[in-house]
Amino acid sequence: MITRSVVINEVRDILIKAGFATSDPEEIVHASFDLVARRDALILVIKIVLNADSVSEKAVSGMMTLAKAVNGSPLIIALRSGKAGIEDGVMYTRVNIPLISLQTLNDLFIEGIPPMVYAGSGGFYVKVDSDIIKEARKRGISLGELAEVSGVRRRTIQMYEEGMGAKLEVALRLEERLGVELILPVDPLSSPEFPVTESGDRPKGLAREVYGDLGRIGYSVELARRCPYDALAHDKKVLMFTGIDQQKPDIKKRAKAMTNLSRVLEKHSVIFVDRMGEKVNLEGAPLIGSRELKEIDDKKRVIELIEERG
Repeated sequence: MITRSVVINEVRDILIKAGFATSDPEEIVHASFDLVARRDALILVIKIVLNADSVSEKAVSGMMTLAKAVNGSPLIIALRSGKAGIEDGVMYTRVNIPLISLQTLNDLFIEGIPPMVYAGSGGFYVKVDSDIIKEARKRGISLGELAEVSGVRRRTIQMYEEGMGAKLEVALRLEERLGVELILPVDPLSSPEFPVTESGDRPKGLAREVYGDLGRIGYSVELARRCPYDALAHDKKVLMFTGIDQQKPDIKKRAKAMTNLSRVLEKHSVIFVDRMGEKVNLEGAPLIGSRELKEIDDKKRVIELIEERG
């Protein structure tokens, strides 16, 4: 029986072979994503599931927040949907996030072959080259003839000219009539318009104090759900994976995960503590005391401390 951990490692192997720097899945804890990968400017935030039906907006909320913050592409890899398998060469979606099979991932990054079909309500669809249809009309092929050949209404042909997708079998009939390739590849890495919801939580104690001070010196703070870090602190140039040490028993595992993410994504990570001890970092994540933060007026000083203690 194939386990999720096996699939995660197979996904990682494909990405490494394709030239990506990837996070270590064994170090990513308490996260709604399993892997983060970067190749030059391309960033992937990936969730691996055995069954696509298990995906919900709540389950991938942290994944969506991170993808938006780093201008990355969220992507789900699944083996099946219900009892049916995920078709290779087809892009599906769950909560508006692209979802593909393991083989489609391999085809995309190793073979350079993108999916050509996407799943929608009522079957499989494709993107059609509207310019080819327009050119055919200029050559004298009427709307009526194209509609009759493809088995759709004239208005539908006009909508294809305007960019609407077509059912796979309709596009194949049009290709046969026109004698040219009409179907365009689908891009599973295009940035989706997904909703990013607030966590609904309200920071308390040390977290409330730290986030207030970060805001005071010019950082925006976005609370995180289902992530190894507690929040993302950022301005126009800087992004920090931010943890709050409130005596959490798993703080070392979280710190290790934050360090792993910051390495792959080339971002900063930092953990704020109530009181500083002898240690200046935890599992590679720099530590800053809450009292230190209160005395800082220039946000650049936070970055200086992170770089000194990392």
